[in-house]
Amino acid sequence: MCIDTNQPFLKLLFLLFIVPVVFAGCKKNSHKDEIDQETLLKDSVYLYTQEVYLWQDALPAKFYPQNYSTAEDVLTALKQYKKGSDGQPVDHYSFLDREGTVAGEIQDGVLGDFGFDIRYESDPADLRVKLVYEGSPAWNAGIRRSWRIVKVNGNAAIDYNTMKSQNFKFILDALSAKSITLTLQKPDGTQVDKTLNSTTYSINPVLYSNVYERAGKKIGYIVFNSFVSISNLGVPTLTKNKIDAAFASFRNAGVSEMVVDLRYNGGGSVETAEYLTDLLAPVSANGKVMYSYRLNKTLTSYTQTSESWKKAFASVMISTNGSLALNKVYFIVTEGTASASELLINNLKPYISDIKVIGEGRTYGKPVGFFPITIFDADLYAVSFETLNANNQGEYYSGIPVSTGGLEGDDLTKDWGDEDEDCLEQALYYAQNGSFKPASTTKTSSSSKASGVASGISINKALDARGNKDMYLFKRIKE
Repeated sequence: MCIDTNQPFLKLLFLLFIVPVVFAGCKKNSHKDEIDQETLLKDSVYLYTQEVYLWQDALPAKFYPQNYSTAEDVLTALKQYKKGSDGQPVDHYSFLDREGTVAGEIQDGVLGDFGFDIRYESDPADLRVKLVYEGSPAWNAGIRRSWRIVKVNGNAAIDYNTMKSQNFKFILDALSAKSITLTLQKPDGTQVDKTLNSTTYSINPVLYSNVYERAGKKIGYIVFNSFVSISNLGVPTLTKNKIDAAFASFRNAGVSEMVVDLRYNGGGSVETAEYLTDLLAPVSANGKVMYSYRLNKTLTSYTQTSESWKKAFASVMISTNGSLALNKVYFIVTEGTASASELLINNLKPYISDIKVIGEGRTYGKPVGFFPITIFDADLYAVSFETLNANNQGEYYSGIPVSTGGLEGDDLTKDWGDEDEDCLEQALYYAQNGSFKPASTTKTSSSSKASGVASGISINKALDARGNKDMYLFKRIKE
Protein backbone atom coordinates (compact mmCIF):
# COMPACT_ATOMS: atom_id res chain seq x y z
CA MET A 1 0.00 0.00 0.00
CA CYS A 2 1.40 3.37 -1.00
CA ILE A 3 0.36 6.47 0.94
CA ASP A 4 0.31 9.80 -0.85
CA THR A 5 0.35 12.63 1.71
CA ASN A 6 -0.97 15.12 -0.78
CA GLN A 7 -4.41 13.59 -0.27
CA PRO A 8 -6.74 16.09 1.45
CA PHE A 9 -8.16 13.57 3.94
CA LEU A 10 -4.90 13.66 5.92
CA LYS A 11 -5.36 17.35 6.63
CA LEU A 12 -8.85 16.64 7.88
CA LEU A 13 -7.63 13.87 10.16
CA PHE A 14 -5.09 16.16 11.74
CA LEU A 15 -7.77 18.67 12.71
CA LEU A 16 -9.17 15.99 15.00
CA PHE A 17 -6.03 16.16 17.14
CA ILE A 18 -6.28 16.48 20.87
CA VAL A 19 -2.75 16.20 22.21
CA PRO A 20 -2.16 13.56 23.48
CA VAL A 21 -4.01 12.27 20.43
CA VAL A 22 -6.08 9.14 20.02
CA PHE A 23 -6.27 8.14 16.36
CA ALA A 24 -9.97 7.34 16.35
CA GLY A 25 -9.76 6.31 12.72
CA CYS A 26 -7.57 3.38 13.75
CA LYS A 27 -9.87 1.85 16.36
CA LYS A 28 -10.82 -1.79 16.14
CA ASN A 29 -14.02 -2.14 14.16
CA SER A 30 -15.89 -4.41 11.77
CA HIS A 31 -12.97 -4.27 9.34
CA LYS A 32 -10.56 -5.86 11.79
CA ASP A 33 -10.63 -9.10 9.82
CA GLU A 34 -9.59 -7.23 6.67
CA ILE A 35 -6.89 -4.99 8.13
CA ASP A 36 -5.00 -6.05 11.25
CA GLN A 37 -3.94 -3.59 13.93
CA GLU A 38 -0.24 -3.63 13.07
CA THR A 39 -1.05 -2.74 9.45
CA LEU A 40 -3.07 0.25 10.61
CA LEU A 41 -0.36 1.20 13.09
CA LYS A 42 2.29 1.20 10.36
CA ASP A 43 0.13 3.44 8.16
CA SER A 44 -0.67 5.72 11.10
CA VAL A 45 2.97 6.14 12.10
CA TYR A 46 3.76 7.36 8.60
CA LEU A 47 0.71 9.62 8.28
CA TYR A 48 1.27 11.39 11.59
CA THR A 49 5.03 11.62 11.19
CA GLN A 50 4.51 13.21 7.77
CA GLU A 51 2.20 15.76 9.36
CA VAL A 52 4.06 16.76 12.54
CA TYR A 53 7.70 15.98 11.72
CA LEU A 54 10.10 18.90 12.15
CA TRP A 55 11.99 17.74 9.04
CA GLN A 56 8.81 17.26 7.05
CA ASP A 57 10.36 18.60 3.86
CA ALA A 58 12.91 15.77 3.85
CA LEU A 59 10.28 13.03 3.76
CA PRO A 60 9.09 11.51 0.48
CA ALA A 61 5.59 12.35 -0.75
CA LYS A 62 4.99 8.67 -1.44
CA PHE A 63 5.94 5.89 0.92
CA TYR A 64 5.15 2.19 1.34
CA PRO A 65 4.62 1.41 5.05
CA GLN A 66 3.57 -2.15 4.32
CA ASN A 67 7.04 -2.90 2.97
CA TYR A 68 8.16 -2.96 6.62
CA SER A 69 7.55 -5.63 9.23
CA THR A 70 6.64 -3.40 12.17
CA ALA A 71 5.65 0.18 12.95
CA GLU A 72 9.08 0.64 14.55
CA ASP A 73 10.68 -0.33 11.24
CA VAL A 74 8.56 2.29 9.47
CA LEU A 75 9.71 5.00 11.87
CA THR A 76 13.33 3.89 11.58
CA ALA A 77 13.10 4.20 7.80
CA LEU A 78 11.59 7.68 8.02
CA LYS A 79 14.38 8.83 10.34
CA GLN A 80 16.96 8.15 7.64
CA TYR A 81 15.81 10.89 5.24
CA LYS A 82 17.01 14.02 7.03
CA LYS A 83 20.80 14.19 6.76
CA GLY A 84 23.28 16.44 8.52
CA SER A 85 26.33 18.12 7.01
CA ASP A 86 28.25 14.89 7.61
CA GLY A 87 25.80 12.94 5.48
CA GLN A 88 24.47 11.02 8.49
CA PRO A 89 20.84 10.99 9.71
CA VAL A 90 20.04 13.82 12.11
CA ASP A 91 17.15 12.12 13.89
CA HIS A 92 18.46 9.91 16.69
CA TYR A 93 15.44 10.73 18.79
CA SER A 94 12.00 9.76 17.42
CA PHE A 95 10.55 6.53 18.81
CA LEU A 96 7.42 4.49 19.41
CA ASP A 97 6.51 3.68 23.02
CA ARG A 98 4.32 0.57 23.28
CA GLU A 99 4.83 0.09 27.03
CA GLY A 100 3.69 3.47 28.38
CA THR A 101 7.18 4.02 29.78
CA VAL A 102 7.20 7.79 29.21
CA ALA A 103 3.80 8.33 30.79
CA GLY A 104 4.83 6.32 33.83
CA GLU A 105 8.28 7.82 34.35
CA ILE A 106 7.89 11.43 33.24
CA GLN A 107 4.20 12.24 33.76
CA ASP A 108 3.41 10.03 36.76
CA GLY A 109 6.90 10.04 38.29
CA VAL A 110 6.95 6.29 38.83
CA LEU A 111 9.64 3.76 37.97
CA GLY A 112 9.60 -0.01 38.24
CA ASP A 113 13.15 -1.31 38.66
CA PHE A 114 15.91 -1.68 41.27
CA GLY A 115 16.43 2.07 41.66
CA PHE A 116 20.14 2.33 40.88
CA ASP A 117 22.31 2.82 37.82
CA ILE A 118 25.95 2.14 36.99
CA ARG A 119 28.98 3.53 35.22
CA TYR A 120 32.62 2.59 34.82
CA GLU A 121 35.30 4.70 36.43
CA SER A 122 38.16 5.67 34.09
CA ASP A 123 39.59 2.24 34.98
CA PRO A 124 37.63 -0.17 32.70
CA ALA A 125 37.69 -2.82 35.44
CA ASP A 126 36.08 -0.51 38.01
CA LEU A 127 32.26 -0.63 37.75
CA ARG A 128 30.51 1.69 40.20
CA VAL A 129 27.05 2.67 41.41
CA LYS A 130 26.53 6.12 39.91
CA LEU A 131 23.17 6.94 41.51
CA VAL A 132 20.46 5.55 43.76
CA TYR A 133 16.88 6.81 43.96
CA GLU A 134 15.59 7.46 47.45
CA GLY A 135 12.86 4.98 48.41
CA SER A 136 13.88 2.45 45.77
CA PRO A 137 14.87 -1.18 46.50
CA ALA A 138 18.57 -0.27 46.22
CA TRP A 139 18.18 2.71 48.55
CA ASN A 140 16.28 0.69 51.11
CA ALA A 141 19.05 -1.93 50.97
CA GLY A 142 21.55 0.78 51.97
CA ILE A 143 23.35 0.97 48.60
CA ARG A 144 24.79 4.37 47.76
CA ARG A 145 26.66 6.16 44.96
CA SER A 146 30.39 5.35 44.77
CA TRP A 147 30.09 1.72 45.88
CA ARG A 148 32.12 -0.62 43.68
CA ILE A 149 30.32 -3.54 42.03
CA VAL A 150 32.41 -6.68 42.43
CA LYS A 151 29.97 -9.30 41.15
CA VAL A 152 26.60 -9.35 39.40
CA ASN A 153 24.58 -12.52 39.92
CA GLY A 154 27.78 -14.24 41.02
CA ASN A 155 29.71 -13.21 37.91
CA ALA A 156 32.94 -11.34 38.60
CA ALA A 157 33.85 -10.96 34.91
CA ILE A 158 32.09 -7.60 34.54
CA ASP A 159 35.00 -5.50 33.30
CA TYR A 160 34.45 -3.29 30.29
CA ASN A 161 36.29 -5.44 27.75
CA THR A 162 34.37 -8.60 28.70
CA MET A 163 31.03 -6.79 28.67
CA LYS A 164 31.79 -5.08 25.36
CA SER A 165 32.56 -8.42 23.73
CA GLN A 166 28.99 -9.44 24.64
CA ASN A 167 27.52 -6.11 23.55
CA PHE A 168 26.79 -5.54 27.25
CA LYS A 169 23.99 -8.11 27.07
CA PHE A 170 24.77 -9.71 30.44
CA ILE A 171 24.84 -6.48 32.42
CA LEU A 172 21.86 -4.88 30.65
CA ASP A 173 19.76 -8.02 31.02
CA ALA A 174 20.65 -8.18 34.71
CA LEU A 175 19.57 -4.56 35.24
CA SER A 176 16.21 -5.15 33.53
CA ALA A 177 15.40 -8.44 35.30
CA LYS A 178 12.96 -8.94 38.16
CA SER A 179 15.71 -9.67 40.70
CA ILE A 180 19.47 -9.17 40.96
CA THR A 181 22.19 -10.23 43.37
CA LEU A 182 25.16 -7.91 43.83
CA THR A 183 28.45 -8.17 45.64
CA LEU A 184 29.55 -4.62 46.45
CA GLN A 185 32.58 -3.00 48.00
CA LYS A 186 31.83 -0.09 50.30
CA PRO A 187 34.12 2.95 50.64
CA ASP A 188 35.67 1.45 53.81
CA GLY A 189 36.79 -1.60 51.82
CA THR A 190 34.31 -4.07 53.27
CA GLN A 191 32.18 -6.20 50.95
CA VAL A 192 28.46 -6.92 51.22
CA ASP A 193 26.02 -9.07 49.26
CA LYS A 194 22.63 -7.59 48.36
CA THR A 195 19.68 -9.21 46.60
CA LEU A 196 17.17 -6.78 45.17
CA ASN A 197 13.71 -7.32 43.74
CA SER A 198 12.33 -4.91 41.17
CA THR A 199 9.37 -2.88 42.46
CA THR A 200 7.61 0.38 41.61
CA TYR A 201 8.45 3.54 43.52
CA SER A 202 7.98 7.29 43.21
CA ILE A 203 10.90 9.16 41.68
CA ASN A 204 12.54 11.90 43.70
CA PRO A 205 14.82 13.51 41.10
CA VAL A 206 16.49 15.78 43.69
CA LEU A 207 19.26 13.35 44.61
CA TYR A 208 21.12 15.83 46.85
CA SER A 209 21.19 19.49 47.85
CA ASN A 210 23.42 21.55 50.11
CA VAL A 211 24.84 25.03 50.68
CA TYR A 212 28.59 25.77 50.75
CA GLU A 213 30.49 28.93 51.64
CA ARG A 214 33.46 30.31 49.72
CA ALA A 215 35.04 33.77 49.91
CA GLY A 216 32.13 35.03 52.01
CA LYS A 217 29.60 33.82 49.43
CA LYS A 218 26.93 31.17 49.79
CA ILE A 219 26.83 28.63 46.95
CA GLY A 220 23.82 26.37 46.50
CA TYR A 221 24.24 22.86 45.10
CA ILE A 222 21.50 20.63 43.71
CA VAL A 223 21.77 17.27 41.95
CA PHE A 224 18.74 17.03 39.68
CA ASN A 225 18.46 13.78 37.78
CA SER A 226 15.21 13.84 35.78
CA PHE A 227 12.68 16.40 34.57
CA VAL A 228 9.70 14.56 35.99
CA SER A 229 6.47 16.54 35.61
CA ILE A 230 5.77 19.06 38.37
CA SER A 231 2.01 18.51 38.10
CA ASN A 232 -0.23 15.57 37.28
CA LEU A 233 -3.90 16.27 36.55
CA GLY A 234 -3.46 19.67 38.21
CA VAL A 235 -1.98 18.24 41.42
CA PRO A 236 1.63 19.17 42.40
CA THR A 237 3.91 16.14 42.23
CA LEU A 238 6.64 14.92 44.56
CA THR A 239 9.11 16.49 42.12
CA LYS A 240 7.67 19.98 42.58
CA ASN A 241 7.59 19.61 46.35
CA LYS A 242 11.25 18.51 46.44
CA ILE A 243 12.34 21.33 44.12
CA ASP A 244 10.46 23.90 46.18
CA ALA A 245 11.99 22.61 49.43
CA ALA A 246 15.52 22.79 48.01
CA PHE A 247 15.10 26.30 46.62
CA ALA A 248 13.49 27.51 49.83
CA SER A 249 16.65 26.45 51.66
CA PHE A 250 18.78 28.27 49.06
CA ARG A 251 16.75 31.45 49.50
CA ASN A 252 16.90 31.22 53.29
CA ALA A 253 20.68 30.79 53.12
CA GLY A 254 21.04 33.79 50.80
CA VAL A 255 22.93 31.99 48.04
CA SER A 256 24.40 34.19 45.30
CA GLU A 257 25.76 31.38 43.11
CA MET A 258 24.32 27.98 42.16
CA VAL A 259 25.82 24.68 41.09
CA VAL A 260 23.22 22.66 39.15
CA ASP A 261 24.36 19.08 38.68
CA LEU A 262 22.73 17.58 35.59
CA ARG A 263 25.42 15.01 34.81
CA TYR A 264 23.03 12.07 34.29
CA ASN A 265 19.87 14.03 33.50
CA GLY A 266 18.62 12.94 30.10
CA GLY A 267 15.63 15.31 30.07
CA GLY A 268 11.89 14.92 30.51
CA SER A 269 9.03 17.38 30.83
CA VAL A 270 9.42 20.81 29.22
CA GLU A 271 7.16 22.25 31.93
CA THR A 272 9.68 21.26 34.61
CA ALA A 273 12.54 22.84 32.66
CA GLU A 274 10.46 26.03 32.47
CA TYR A 275 9.86 25.92 36.24
CA LEU A 276 13.58 25.61 36.99
CA THR A 277 14.35 28.41 34.54
CA ASP A 278 11.95 30.66 36.45
CA LEU A 279 13.66 29.78 39.73
CA LEU A 280 17.18 30.43 38.43
CA ALA A 281 16.59 33.47 36.17
CA PRO A 282 17.28 36.98 37.54
CA VAL A 283 14.37 39.30 38.35
CA SER A 284 15.41 41.50 35.40
CA ALA A 285 14.33 38.66 33.07
CA ASN A 286 10.76 38.63 34.33
CA GLY A 287 8.25 38.85 31.48
CA LYS A 288 10.90 38.29 28.81
CA VAL A 289 11.16 35.43 26.35
CA MET A 290 12.43 32.16 27.78
CA TYR A 291 12.34 30.24 24.51
CA SER A 292 10.39 29.96 21.27
CA TYR A 293 9.47 27.08 18.97
CA ARG A 294 10.50 26.28 15.43
CA LEU A 295 7.87 24.10 13.70
CA ASN A 296 7.32 22.62 10.26
CA LYS A 297 5.14 24.39 7.69
CA THR A 298 2.01 22.40 8.56
CA LEU A 299 2.13 23.06 12.29
CA THR A 300 3.07 26.68 11.66
CA SER A 301 -0.05 27.05 9.50
CA TYR A 302 -2.17 25.71 12.40
CA THR A 303 -0.72 28.33 14.74
CA GLN A 304 -1.80 31.00 12.24
CA THR A 305 -5.39 29.81 11.90
CA SER A 306 -6.23 28.30 15.29
CA GLU A 307 -6.16 30.18 18.61
CA SER A 308 -5.59 26.97 20.58
CA TRP A 309 -2.61 25.97 18.44
CA LYS A 310 -1.29 29.54 18.54
CA LYS A 311 -1.47 29.51 22.33
CA ALA A 312 0.10 26.08 22.64
CA PHE A 313 3.17 27.06 20.62
CA ALA A 314 3.50 30.72 21.59
CA SER A 315 6.87 31.87 22.92
CA VAL A 316 7.26 30.91 26.57
CA MET A 317 7.84 33.85 28.91
CA ILE A 318 9.85 33.96 32.14
CA SER A 319 8.04 34.43 35.46
CA THR A 320 10.63 34.97 38.19
CA ASN A 321 8.36 34.89 41.23
CA GLY A 322 10.49 33.59 44.10
CA SER A 323 13.66 33.31 42.05
CA LEU A 324 17.16 33.76 43.47
CA ALA A 325 19.44 36.77 42.96
CA LEU A 326 22.25 34.83 41.31
CA ASN A 327 25.50 36.24 39.99
CA LYS A 328 26.74 32.98 38.54
CA VAL A 329 25.46 29.49 37.69
CA TYR A 330 27.64 26.42 37.22
CA PHE A 331 26.22 23.42 35.36
CA ILE A 332 27.84 20.01 35.81
CA VAL A 333 27.35 17.78 32.75
CA THR A 334 28.38 14.59 30.96
CA GLU A 335 27.54 13.26 27.51
CA GLY A 336 24.37 11.91 29.16
CA THR A 337 23.12 15.44 29.88
CA ALA A 338 20.42 15.89 27.26
CA SER A 339 17.30 17.55 25.97
CA ALA A 340 15.36 19.36 28.73
CA SER A 341 18.66 19.72 30.62
CA GLU A 342 20.22 21.44 27.61
CA LEU A 343 17.05 23.53 27.23
CA LEU A 344 17.51 24.82 30.79
CA ILE A 345 21.10 25.84 30.13
CA ASN A 346 20.24 27.49 26.82
CA ASN A 347 17.24 29.32 28.32
CA LEU A 348 19.44 31.09 30.87
CA LYS A 349 22.28 32.15 28.58
CA PRO A 350 20.71 35.48 27.50
CA TYR A 351 20.05 36.50 31.10
CA ILE A 352 22.96 35.20 33.18
CA SER A 353 26.18 36.36 31.59
CA ASP A 354 28.40 34.18 33.75
CA ILE A 355 27.40 30.57 33.14
CA LYS A 356 30.08 27.91 33.53
CA VAL A 357 29.65 24.40 32.15
CA ILE A 358 31.84 21.84 33.93
CA GLY A 359 32.37 18.20 33.02
CA GLU A 360 34.16 15.57 31.03
CA GLY A 361 33.00 16.84 27.62
CA ARG A 362 30.10 18.11 25.54
CA THR A 363 26.52 17.36 26.43
CA TYR A 364 24.40 14.93 24.40
CA GLY A 365 23.04 17.43 21.82
CA LYS A 366 19.25 17.40 21.50
CA PRO A 367 17.63 20.81 20.87
CA VAL A 368 14.37 19.21 19.71
CA GLY A 369 11.31 17.64 21.31
CA PHE A 370 7.93 16.09 20.69
CA PHE A 371 4.42 15.57 22.01
CA PRO A 372 2.73 12.17 22.34
CA ILE A 373 0.36 10.89 19.65
CA THR A 374 -1.56 7.88 20.97
CA ILE A 375 -2.42 5.21 18.39
CA PHE A 376 -4.09 2.11 19.82
CA ASP A 377 -1.95 1.30 22.89
CA ALA A 378 1.23 2.90 21.51
CA ASP A 379 2.52 6.46 21.81
CA LEU A 380 4.31 7.92 18.81
CA TYR A 381 7.03 10.46 19.61
CA ALA A 382 8.15 11.98 16.30
CA VAL A 383 10.37 15.07 16.55
CA SER A 384 7.95 17.97 16.19
CA PHE A 385 9.68 21.14 17.37
CA GLU A 386 13.03 22.80 17.93
CA THR A 387 13.63 25.35 20.70
CA LEU A 388 15.51 28.65 20.48
CA ASN A 389 16.37 30.97 23.37
CA ALA A 390 15.68 34.70 23.56
CA ASN A 391 18.77 35.39 21.45
CA ASN A 392 17.52 32.94 18.80
CA GLN A 393 20.27 30.51 19.80
CA GLY A 394 19.82 26.75 19.56
CA GLU A 395 20.81 24.00 17.12
CA TYR A 396 23.32 22.46 19.56
CA TYR A 397 23.15 19.08 17.84
CA SER A 398 26.81 18.43 18.66
CA GLY A 399 26.20 19.26 22.31
CA ILE A 400 26.92 22.22 24.57
CA PRO A 401 30.69 22.55 25.18
CA VAL A 402 32.25 22.69 28.63
CA SER A 403 34.04 25.80 29.89
CA THR A 404 37.01 23.98 31.40
CA GLY A 405 38.55 21.91 28.64
CA GLY A 406 36.93 18.71 29.83
CA LEU A 407 39.51 17.69 32.46
CA GLU A 408 36.85 17.10 35.10
CA GLY A 409 35.87 13.45 35.08
CA ASP A 410 32.80 11.94 36.66
CA ASP A 411 34.45 11.01 39.96
CA LEU A 412 32.51 7.88 40.87
CA THR A 413 34.66 7.24 43.93
CA LYS A 414 32.87 10.07 45.75
CA ASP A 415 29.29 10.37 46.97
CA TRP A 416 27.13 13.40 46.19
CA GLY A 417 28.26 16.58 47.91
CA ASP A 418 31.85 15.50 48.56
CA GLU A 419 33.93 18.65 48.09
CA ASP A 420 36.80 16.60 46.66
CA GLU A 421 34.67 15.21 43.79
CA ASP A 422 36.29 16.56 40.61
CA CYS A 423 33.38 18.55 39.17
CA LEU A 424 32.03 20.01 42.41
CA GLU A 425 35.58 20.79 43.51
CA GLN A 426 36.15 22.77 40.32
CA ALA A 427 32.95 24.80 40.79
CA LEU A 428 33.78 25.61 44.42
CA TYR A 429 37.35 26.51 43.46
CA TYR A 430 36.01 28.99 40.90
CA ALA A 431 33.66 30.48 43.49
CA GLN A 432 36.65 30.98 45.80
CA ASN A 433 39.23 32.22 43.30
CA GLY A 434 37.39 33.55 40.26
CA SER A 435 39.10 31.07 37.95
CA PHE A 436 39.25 27.32 37.42
CA LYS A 437 41.81 25.22 39.20
CA PRO A 438 45.00 24.97 37.09
CA ALA A 439 45.70 21.52 35.70
CA SER A 440 49.10 21.46 37.42
CA THR A 441 47.42 21.65 40.85
CA THR A 442 44.77 19.00 40.33
CA LYS A 443 44.91 15.67 42.17
CA THR A 444 46.39 14.03 39.06
CA SER A 445 48.56 15.43 36.30
CA SER A 446 46.95 17.13 33.33
CA SER A 447 47.94 14.42 30.86
CA SER A 448 46.89 11.46 33.00
CA LYS A 449 43.64 13.15 33.99
CA ALA A 450 42.77 14.00 30.40
CA SER A 451 43.48 10.39 29.44
CA GLY A 452 41.27 9.13 32.26
CA VAL A 453 38.40 11.44 31.35
CA ALA A 454 38.59 10.46 27.68
CA SER A 455 38.58 6.83 28.73
CA GLY A 456 35.58 7.43 31.00
CA ILE A 457 33.59 8.94 28.14
CA SER A 458 34.52 6.18 25.69
CA ILE A 459 33.82 3.18 27.89
CA ASN A 460 30.49 4.46 29.18
CA LYS A 461 28.72 5.15 25.90
CA ALA A 462 26.67 1.94 26.04
CA LEU A 463 25.70 2.38 29.68
CA ASP A 464 25.01 6.10 29.29
CA ALA A 465 22.58 5.30 26.47
CA ARG A 466 20.22 3.77 29.02
CA GLY A 467 17.25 5.83 30.13
CA ASN A 468 15.40 8.89 28.92
CA LYS A 469 17.12 11.35 26.53
CA ASP A 470 14.14 13.43 25.52
CA MET A 471 12.07 16.60 25.83
CA TYR A 472 8.32 16.06 26.14
CA LEU A 473 5.61 18.64 25.63
CA PHE A 474 2.46 17.52 27.45
CA LYS A 475 -0.05 20.13 26.25
CA ARG A 476 -3.71 19.65 25.48
CA ILE A 477 -4.88 21.32 22.29
CA LYS A 478 -8.62 21.59 21.73
CA GLU A 479 -10.31 22.58 18.53
